[in-house]
Amino acid sequence: MAANSNPKLLSPKDLALAIGASESSLKRWTDQGLLVVSRTAGGHRRIPLPEAIRFVRSRRLPLVKPEILGLPASFGVESDLRPGEHDRPDDVFTDLLRAGHDIGARNHLVERFMRGETIAALADGPIRSAMRDLGEFWKQGPEGILIEHRATEICAMVIQDLRSMVTPEQPRGTAIGGSLGGDPYKLPPLIAASVLNECGVHAVNLGADTPVEVLEIAAFGPETDERPDILWLNASSVSDPDTASRRIAELAARCTNAGILFCIGGREAHRLELGDSAGIVVHDSMRAFAATILDHLPEPRGSRATD
Repeated sequence: MAANSNPKLLSPKDLALAIGASESSLKRWTDQGLLVVSRTAGGHRRIPLPEAIRFVRSRRLPLVKPEILGLPASFGVESDLRPGEHDRPDDVFTDLLRAGHDIGARNHLVERFMRGETIAALADGPIRSAMRDLGEFWKQGPEGILIEHRATEICAMVIQDLRSMVTPEQPRGTAIGGSLGGDPYKLPPLIAASVLNECGVHAVNLGADTPVEVLEIAAFGPETDERPDILWLNASSVSDPDTASRRIAELAARCTNAGILFCIGGREAHRLELGDSAGIVVHDSMRAFAATILDHLPEPRGSRATD
């Protein structure tokens, strides 16, 4: 999903109704710079949905009418599924996926997101834990394959939902990436693109099984001013480490010369013999990836009061 150039806009009254506050409070917060707003031709305040989501999350505000923010009526309603005797929320999420409870799984992650957990943290926590466990189910035959495939689709659906909530209105940078050629897993590049969005970057996800040559063509088009600030590559499955390592090192050198940050991650990234290849930043988690991106980006335009 590309960055949305026309995000949903809320009035102060809309957001006030969503969180159970007064419209005057919302206007005061916008005047204080706590909320970034635009103005209509008539001078009325309008709040982009991602900015409203950011504000609610940063202040841990309750949602009285979540549907105003595009959340389902079932948001905040606990599932009637008994996920087992688990104290760890990540285990609860795994049980919801195992049962194919798409609404319960979605609500679980969205609620944690709205309470302040980042997409990167959700990826490293409940999603990674669940997919690691459920990914072994294929050994149990057709039923296990069904569980694993269904869980993947549910996670992809939720990540797409979360991505729509963090798509930047004014990106601080651009990025292009995907998964290494021969890597069939679609979830990691989708998560990486969503993490980039949450960091304020307009990200183009080329998806699974993207040969290095394709990534290079996408990044180095004829117009130099359209080149991305960041190039990223996921390696969850590496079939030919020697060839991939050589091509990646060549691409990384070209990125360095062009001033493009080149990031690699994924569970089999360690199989790539990158040595001391200049210009490559290797990550073992989405949170580390996000930290590198935030350090690399320029400060956002304008000022916003800190929480």
